[in-house]
Amino acid sequence: MESLLINILFVLLPILIFQIFFININSKYKNIILGTVFSFSIIICMNFPIANYEGHLFDLRYIPFVLGALYGGKKVAIFLYFVLLVYRLYLGGVGFYIALFDSTLLLIILLFLLLPKFQRYSLKTKLTGTIALLGFVAIFSLVACHTLFGFIFHAPIVLLATFVVAQALTMGLSVYFLEYLITIDTMKKQLYHNEKLKSLSEMAASISHEVRNPLTVTRGFIQLLKSPGIDDEKKNSYLDLSLQELDRAESIISDYLTFAKPHENIEFELLNVTDEVNYVVNVMQPYALMRNVSIKKEFFIKESYILGHKRQLHQCLINLSKNAIEAIQDGGKLEFKVKKENEKATIQLTDNGVGMTSEQIARLGVPFFTNKEKGTGLGTMVAFSIVKAMKGEIKVNSKMNEGTTFTILIPEDKGTGTVS
Repeated sequence: MESLLINILFVLLPILIFQIFFININSKYKNIILGTVFSFSIIICMNFPIANYEGHLFDLRYIPFVLGALYGGKKVAIFLYFVLLVYRLYLGGVGFYIALFDSTLLLIILLFLLLPKFQRYSLKTKLTGTIALLGFVAIFSLVACHTLFGFIFHAPIVLLATFVVAQALTMGLSVYFLEYLITIDTMKKQLYHNEKLKSLSEMAASISHEVRNPLTVTRGFIQLLKSPGIDDEKKNSYLDLSLQELDRAESIISDYLTFAKPHENIEFELLNVTDEVNYVVNVMQPYALMRNVSIKKEFFIKESYILGHKRQLHQCLINLSKNAIEAIQDGGKLEFKVKKENEKATIQLTDNGVGMTSEQIARLGVPFFTNKEKGTGLGTMVAFSIVKAMKGEIKVNSKMNEGTTFTILIPEDKGTGTVS
């Protein structure tokens, strides 16, 4: 019984090694590893036979031989065939000739009958086929030994039955585990492929969302240009702002095209928060007018400098203000406030829109969470990530049917240079 357990252990051991190495190793080394571990298993099984009758060894050596052939291919099958025979010859005894016959018969069946179609079989067929193959070889060996040597059936029938049953069950268990591991590996690869497709889809949605903002603003300015009675100064101002927004759209597209290459040396510059907020207010005015929303601004300080990226700060504020305008009912208002709190520049955006629940607030900034029917959630996510890159934070206070306040806090900088 001890030898039987050792045989089973060293039949299953290569499967565990297979699980560790199969997914991670380069495909050209896979067969080398499979051949090595299964040959090791064959040798151990022959070193600890279940029974030894006058030079005839009864062990589970054929299980790793069959497994290596079916899952490693023809080269592994032939390699294991010679390992099995050479080591059996080394051990000696007349049983070598039976082993030679059995191994050759197995190799022929594997190479010409099972291997060509094995991967296309169902799990049930694989289990049935391999168990039947080993059962056939086991019975054939017993009959051959009895016919040629006439002594094998003098062994206890319980031992012989144990040998046949153990070989069949171990074979079935081994195939089942291997197929399970291969299925898991296939599912992981499919999941990885699906994640890549999902990322592409999300990227397309993100680009669409971010580019739509400057295009919408530009559309608003163009509509204003069609209005009668606009003087040349305002026309030029609207045209300049439209061109700036188109440039911003182009920059956003460029950023996403290079999304896979992280910006290692983004150059921050010294920004006056009041100037940047004033720019965003002017940009968002036409969009607010289209939705009958009034924008008010209140600056408690004239200057407050931070280190940041101008275009990204604009994008952050435009994303948040656009979301706020879309959450406001007809005739509502959006208010900008700029002040300083605890050595931090503070920008507040307050609307009297529909508001949010505490659960919705908790999920803000999470990719693809949105409160809008046709939104992607990417605008808010981008806003949060931009502020975080500037070592700032965003606080949100909201009440349902009353409105929402976004408070952006970014550390002030007293310097006059740029930082990378």
